[in-house]
Amino acid sequence: MKASLVIPTYNSKELLVPCLVSLNHQRLDEPDEFEVVLVDDGSTDGTGEAVDALDLSYPVRRVYVPRTESSCRSAARNAGIRAAEGDLVVFADGDQIIDPLFLQEHIRCHRTRPGIVAIGFRDYLAPGAVDLPALGRSFTPEALPPVVAVDERAEVTDTLSQNLANLATGWHFLYGCNFSVRTEHLLAVGGFDEDIRKWSFEDVELGYRLHRIGLTLVHNPFSRVYHQHHPESDADRYAAWRENLALLTAKHPEPEVRLQEVLDAYFDPRREDRSSWFDAYLRFEFACRAVAGRLPLGRSYEVLVVDESNLDGAVPEIESAGAVQDLVVVDTTDDRDLPVTVQTLRTGRELLYFKNPGPELLKQAAKSFGCGALLTVGTES
Repeated sequence: MKASLVIPTYNSKELLVPCLVSLNHQRLDEPDEFEVVLVDDGSTDGTGEAVDALDLSYPVRRVYVPRTESSCRSAARNAGIRAAEGDLVVFADGDQIIDPLFLQEHIRCHRTRPGIVAIGFRDYLAPGAVDLPALGRSFTPEALPPVVAVDERAEVTDTLSQNLANLATGWHFLYGCNFSVRTEHLLAVGGFDEDIRKWSFEDVELGYRLHRIGLTLVHNPFSRVYHQHHPESDADRYAAWRENLALLTAKHPEPEVRLQEVLDAYFDPRREDRSSWFDAYLRFEFACRAVAGRLPLGRSYEVLVVDESNLDGAVPEIESAGAVQDLVVVDTTDDRDLPVTVQTLRTGRELLYFKNPGPELLKQAAKSFGCGALLTVGTES
């Protein structure tokens, strides 16, 4: 399979150069291949010259889009989609450092699954420079500033379920910094909405439309990127968020879209009672569950522990048990395929999934869902 990695950039060559250098270390299985489609959204900071000076081991298709009043990340990404030659389009931002298994993992998710959107998370790096000579030699943590925070979405999945498809709000987890979808599906929905020109929601809105045409959004825990620190204004971000939320709800008046208003408790920097992202998101998720008739939650869950002894027959066992009972799957194996496979199953019941969880995570999940069965598993493990 050929993957086209679309990376938009605008006047951020200091962040883009480490991103492109990190991609020299991608590990793909034969005969898979990849290209980078670098979309320069009208940069004036010498981005082109900086890229020309790099020694890159992979093909780069550069697309220059002149800057206009209509310039935005949606338009830049759409230009990348049009230029892409791969069966699969993968997206990352130019301020990310990209793990060597990133593309291999995205391709693996899609190889035998034509109807999914694969979503990866990001870790946040501390302020500081990347050691470019060291990163050029190998992908090593010593070349990067330390990780200071994990992706905010991970706290939700660790608490509620690592089965993204079981969340009522899973479509909201599509962030432009790390996801992939087959080219045919992007073309079918018309790509990104270019009416959304400011920060926020252009990626979430695409996630919602891909969800609405029946694609399954899944989380791949092994496709990682690392976000390079750069200053941002909370006030500017909030103003853009409010404007785009109004635009989004006008286009999609469905209740689950309008319920994103709950997240204002996190985004508004003026609030004295400003919520954490996690707490605001839990309210959003459970409000959407209520609208969908998925509350109250059942208090009786069957627990299925998957280890090396029953891994081969795990999927039919999950399907069988999950068809008649709300189910918690605790995966203690190192298998990389089961997490995605579980997320594509449709049992008609609550299907919670946790990979190698510690007792504390299981206790947190039990508290959120009000089920004692998880506490028993956590104690036994």
